[in-house]
Amino acid sequence: MIDPDMLENFSLLIPSKDFKSWKGHILLDMHSIYIEIYCPDIPLLDNLKIQIPELEAFNFYQFDLNEKVEIIKQKTHSLSDFLKELISVLVKVWKEDTSKNLQNLSYVDEKFYSLIQEVNLYGQYVHKIDENLKHITFNVLDMCKHNHFIKIFIPDEYPMVKKQPLCFETIIPSVSSNLFLKMNTIINLFETFKKVVYELNNFWNVHNEIITTCNTIGSYTFKDVNYRIPIDSHVCVEVEVDPLNPLNCPKFNLHGSPAFIEKFQERLNEINPSLVWSTENSFKENILNVFQIASLQLQYEEDNSEHYNVTENDLNCCCICYDQLDTTIKKQTKSCNNDKCDALYHMSCICEWLLNSGSTPMFEHLQGKCPQCEEDMLVALENFDLIKT
Repeated sequence: MIDPDMLENFSLLIPSKDFKSWKGHILLDMHSIYIEIYCPDIPLLDNLKIQIPELEAFNFYQFDLNEKVEIIKQKTHSLSDFLKELISVLVKVWKEDTSKNLQNLSYVDEKFYSLIQEVNLYGQYVHKIDENLKHITFNVLDMCKHNHFIKIFIPDEYPMVKKQPLCFETIIPSVSSNLFLKMNTIINLFETFKKVVYELNNFWNVHNEIITTCNTIGSYTFKDVNYRIPIDSHVCVEVEVDPLNPLNCPKFNLHGSPAFIEKFQERLNEINPSLVWSTENSFKENILNVFQIASLQLQYEEDNSEHYNVTENDLNCCCICYDQLDTTIKKQTKSCNNDKCDALYHMSCICEWLLNSGSTPMFEHLQGKCPQCEEDMLVALENFDLIKT
């Protein structure tokens, strides 16, 4: 049973799904304290149990918590009223105890007060608060009820020092999560996150449509914008969706042996895919129309046929742009280290591919996977001036 008074008055206490247990912090005479509440018969208080792990640390040696809980239960009729009364009792005992040492709680208090102010604005979105106030997790639902979270890590000095951006974890496309990198307050970070979730509503829908109707290869999260779709038993197309304009025609990259890819690449070269793509059609229908196929394949198999005759042109062909390679200039080409693949690429093509896949240059190298076989690939950028970092 939902207790609206608890949600309104104790925003740093997080309930379980059935609202029978609560965990979090309460304000105790200028200091925060962690508490765990178990009320199996809510709204009745018959079997109410309270735990305050830090009680002994606060030198309440002559205070019997269980005894006080039983007394307060008899004169209150809701969990919210009980907790208010318990807090007033704890505060009174706290003030009477002159032996306590609270010096170590000063930073926690500043942090707690700031969290109270900020969390009260967004209590309905709070999913979890770490008992040591190290992080807080918010959940936001988009228009189709997909759940999106952001976990914000809170420095010990917060909010006294707000110059350094807050660290966070979330699963959304990088083009949007990059907006959070300079945020240094919980309010600004969460507000921006909430706005992004709503702005990407069309993308969430397209994402779900792709993975449920297009026989995608592999698994995907809401962070992904690239999807592999089988259009032939030996050919798949990797579509790259723009999360900011998800209804527009995506980018296409074909995967498979050159002999099987050829007719699909010719089709892409002959048409302007953007003119074929229609917002009136489903994503699947658009893929079928772009590549002039009757249906998508149920599975994709890499071609390992020994009967395929590889020509000299195939061997010297970039597996991304399909233009000829000049293999005599080694610094302008890159080959896959997988003996069963041996795919060749223009250095500019593979670097652009890896950068678009999210790889960040480190120690003059790019790290990622071969577009053909997904073998791990490391590309050195020595003496290469086309990559701008």
